[in-house]
Amino acid sequence: MTTPEALAEAWLAIEPDAAMRADIEANRASTDWVQARFGSVLRFGTAGMRAPVGPGPARMNRVMVRMAARAVGTELIADGLADRGAVVGFDARPGSGDMAFDAARLLAAMGIPTAVIDGAAPTPLLAHQVLARSAGAGLMVTASHNHRDDNGLKVYWADGTQIRPPLDERIEARMDLSSLPAEGDLAARHKVESLDVRSAIASYIGAAVRRPVFDPNGVPVDPNDVPPSVYTALCGVGSQTLAHAFAAAGLPPPLYVEHQRHPDGTFPGLPFPNPEEPGTLDDAMALATDHDVDLVLANDPDADRLAVAVRDRDGAWHRLNGDELGVLLCDWLIGLHDDGRAAQPLISASSVVSGRMVEALCAARGVAHHRTLTGFKWIMEPRLTHPDARWVFGYEEALGYSVTDAVLDKDGISAAVEFARLAGALAARGVGPLERLDELAAEVGLYVTSAVSVRADPEEIAAAMTATRADPPRSIGGRPVTKITDRLEAGTPYPADLVEFEIGPSAADGGSDDADAQVRICIRPSGTEPKAKIYFEAVTPSPGDIAAERRRLGSLLDTLAAEVSVWFERA
Repeated sequence: MTTPEALAEAWLAIEPDAAMRADIEANRASTDWVQARFGSVLRFGTAGMRAPVGPGPARMNRVMVRMAARAVGTELIADGLADRGAVVGFDARPGSGDMAFDAARLLAAMGIPTAVIDGAAPTPLLAHQVLARSAGAGLMVTASHNHRDDNGLKVYWADGTQIRPPLDERIEARMDLSSLPAEGDLAARHKVESLDVRSAIASYIGAAVRRPVFDPNGVPVDPNDVPPSVYTALCGVGSQTLAHAFAAAGLPPPLYVEHQRHPDGTFPGLPFPNPEEPGTLDDAMALATDHDVDLVLANDPDADRLAVAVRDRDGAWHRLNGDELGVLLCDWLIGLHDDGRAAQPLISASSVVSGRMVEALCAARGVAHHRTLTGFKWIMEPRLTHPDARWVFGYEEALGYSVTDAVLDKDGISAAVEFARLAGALAARGVGPLERLDELAAEVGLYVTSAVSVRADPEEIAAAMTATRADPPRSIGGRPVTKITDRLEAGTPYPADLVEFEIGPSAADGGSDDADAQVRICIRPSGTEPKAKIYFEAVTPSPGDIAAERRRLGSLLDTLAAEVSVWFERA
């Protein structure tokens, strides 16, 4: 087997990037440096492979993308899909375009017809192109919402979804470090089809944006009822596509946070390019306040996620968490699909770590709901396995939403269109999103959720997960653990590194208001970043004073979060 040191020398000989060659030359005498970059190989996680940019198979770089593309091409040929070709896209991070064209040129050299979207574009455009072109595969160079120093690669297959086991494992097995792809292994650039980004936008909007739209009562949504909004792309690639999508939908154009409107993969001024993170929406909310606007919409840098902030009647801003936004969108979309076509069943899906209010809502409305493993590669699987049903909605609490099956992945652009429309329908009734959440809580129960992330080295996270499994707690926050579900031992073909706890009331609760609250905690390592993710949910089936119950349950979850987070901080 090749040693890390020998691999570093071989890599240096074919590395196409001058800065990375200089990095190897300057550090190849350091055993620790070489081991960290050449001692392991990136694998596909929850949503592709992601890592800091740098040389070696443990980092993201042009050679790694070439190797992945070669492995994808080999698998396409083996599966008899090569003639269907491939399509490649990229985001605005530094170097993404070079990686994308390297991937496309390598596939073309293997005899696989390949097209590249010719400018930085949202991930949903690439995912849609896989379906529109009936391609065998799609490759998207993006690190989505990850740290500004990262990059990554998502791979889609002929069914339009991101690759799942065992396909991803077969592709990983074909990534051969003994034969690194050099410049001579790539076809000339003119051998790759150039797909105009404007054409890709038009194709996507024609398939993914509904028009016209009626509210759940069958009344057309009046664009004049749609409230004004502020939009930020967080220096990503969403602005151009969103502008066209709003225009096609007949929605009023949003106000843009200008210094975050245009693509800039260095993300200047942003604390972190993830709309879930504190501070990322501050400039958008400030602009909205200045213009007396009550709705903020945000996409992450590759525009496959949607974040929303709204103001209450007192003018205070509320960032909807992923579950609240999911419930509102699901409620709206069920109404759009409830058109009397009873012969065609309706289906939806959400990840196991997401809140269960959507499941309760679907049960109340006669929609079949599927709970899946984390990641949209799993959330969209029910759409494939139930071809006779109509897809209504899919989501994960990390701000990922599927509102149309024109894209078999999360899509922050079409989700923004639908949220603007539902806000308009609510405004016509004289209520807002927060009031609608209270109405739904009165209908199906109050579900309060929260999530925390603890950043740590992967080894520390793995140690904490092992310790939790070896000696699980008997109580959390003074409440007894009543059930433990370990997804590594659940008997599924594709187990997940996730542990779920259900906890009951403490003896000290007595007759307190939250004694009957059903509490659930899920913990897992992130599949895209070096952090542990911990999810909390408390449910009151029959809430009285909803506002008071929400505060009480929120305080309970804060207490539990403080205790569970320490498991990883001490790892």
